[in-house]
Amino acid sequence: MKQFSNIYIFCFSSALVLIVAAALSFTALSLEEKQNENIEIERKQNILAALGKEKTTKADVKALFEQNIKQGIVLNTDGSIADGVLPEDLVPQKVKETVGGKKKSYTIWVLPKSDKRLLPVYLANNGTIVIPVRGSGLWGPIWGNVALGSDKNTVSGVTFDHAGETPGLGAEINTPGFQTPFNGKKIFDGSNKFVSIKVEKPGTYKSDDHTVDAISGGTITSKALEAMIRDSIEPYQKYLQSKSN
Repeated sequence: MKQFSNIYIFCFSSALVLIVAAALSFTALSLEEKQNENIEIERKQNILAALGKEKTTKADVKALFEQNIKQGIVLNTDGSIADGVLPEDLVPQKVKETVGGKKKSYTIWVLPKSDKRLLPVYLANNGTIVIPVRGSGLWGPIWGNVALGSDKNTVSGVTFDHAGETPGLGAEINTPGFQTPFNGKKIFDGSNKFVSIKVEKPGTYKSDDHTVDAISGGTITSKALEAMIRDSIEPYQKYLQSKSN
């Protein structure tokens, strides 16, 4: 058997690593545009779903989105419009803070390389607005969209999804059975105070305008979703209470 020197083995291994790395980089770059397109299509499909539009093929999504969404805007936390910024420019960033002695973790929207919180919102042609929401479930990220009617208070539709919640339990947040009861719920009470929407165990509360049933056996995910809605929508208060788009 032929013996190879250490230098030969080192050079051969290094060359092989470089060839494989170059091949992987080329593959990743060649697929990047397609991946970004798929992400954009999914984003639009989820927004349309919150408006009650049925899922469509990729070819139809762009046209349907343009027919139903007047524009996407980005707000500052004071309710003013952040000029020159679009919702698709923003990226999610996880933050942690201590409130009332308790640690909490939630997700905010920021521009890349920035920690200034910004608020994306989509304005539909029928007066409905759609707010993206993001948070942390039991096993990973959860996210979705909440559509509010022209009164900026009454929920007209929601979509939720997850990265890895427990099948048959927390994973049920993306089913119509869990999402439909949100329709008609309100995020402000009669005195225009922000109260969000609570997710409570069935039978443990009196049904009202601000409460829906939790998932049976999925209490942790249900409460995480409740926190996601509250933490995501609360910063929009000034904009929502303005009653004007």
